[in-house]
Amino acid sequence: MARLGVTPVGHKVWTEIEDDFCRLLYFDHFALRQILRHRTARAIQARCCKLGFGRKYHRWGPLERQKLRKLYPEASREEICATFPDIPWENIQAAARYYGYRRKKKRYVITGIAANDQVRAFCYDLGWIMRDLDEESGTGRYFQRNGSRRKYPDFKAISKAVKALGGILEVRWQEE
Repeated sequence: MARLGVTPVGHKVWTEIEDDFCRLLYFDHFALRQILRHRTARAIQARCCKLGFGRKYHRWGPLERQKLRKLYPEASREEICATFPDIPWENIQAAARYYGYRRKKKRYVITGIAANDQVRAFCYDLGWIMRDLDEESGTGRYFQRNGSRRKYPDFKAISKAVKALGGILEVRWQEE
């Protein structure tokens, strides 16, 4: 390869002059592309990384993946960052997405309206989102948009949702 200046695949071998350009201009990829016209952008990026000027990638080993799998669903962000101190939160999230780990879904916000809160709690236990509830009950987009924000609730929509969930909406009077 050194004698021919070509790799077995047919690519040109990187010369010391090209490496010097990478060392001088690693921060300006546009200038490097202009100087090294015969190299692709990906090849320049890979060479800069190999020379130690690129973004550092973290390789997740099996023990780290196991820790992440156990912690990610329920642990707080601070606990996870403390467990992996050298890795930024964004990279931890990206690794979790890549491996298919998900955070545990938070409970729905309490509205203070007993009927609405019970419907929302039942949906959480079923694993339904508010969109599913709207589709099943035929309430348009009431629960998606206004179900937790309305000052005056729409008991007709809540009644439809209760029927769709197989429940009964009833009124109880306090006895003295």
